[in-house]
Amino acid sequence: MLMHLHFCFKGFPTEQTPAAMLKYYWQRKGLTTRQLAESIGVVVPSTVLMYERGHFPIPYQTAVAMAEVIEIDRSLLFDEFAQFMDYPYSDRLREVRKAHKLNQATFAEKAGISLSIYSKWESGSRQPSRKMYRQLVNTYPEINIRKHSVSVI
Repeated sequence: MLMHLHFCFKGFPTEQTPAAMLKYYWQRKGLTTRQLAESIGVVVPSTVLMYERGHFPIPYQTAVAMAEVIEIDRSLLFDEFAQFMDYPYSDRLREVRKAHKLNQATFAEKAGISLSIYSKWESGSRQPSRKMYRQLVNTYPEINIRKHSVSVI
C-alpha cells in the first residue's frame, strides 16, 4: 500500500525573523488564524496574518502570549524592541546610563526625552514605546541588546 503524506508547513525558515518563526511554528502547531487570534485575545484574525507576513512588528505582550500558545521560546518571536522590553528594559537603561557615567537628567536630555518620563522607565513604572526606544537607540546604540553584549556594571 502506497501512502501519501502532506504536511501543511514548510521546512525550517532560512531567515529567522520573528515573522518567519511565527509562521513556521504556528503552522506546525496546526492552528488556524482564527484559533491563534482567539487564543491570544486578538479580535481581528487578519492582524495575526500581518504579524506573520512581517507587515507589523509583533507587540511584546502579544509575542509572549503567542509563544505560550504555540509552545516555543518566546525570544523566537522577539524583534530588538521586544528583546529590550524582556531584558528587563529598566535594568538595561540603568546599565547604559551608568556606563556613560551620567545622571538621569543628563541621560534623558541627550536623548531628547523628559526627565519625568525617563525616570518612570528606569523605575519600571512606565514602558517606553517603540518610537521612544528608537530615539534612545539613536542616541545610545548599546541599548539594543541584539547588537551589543550585555555588560554588567
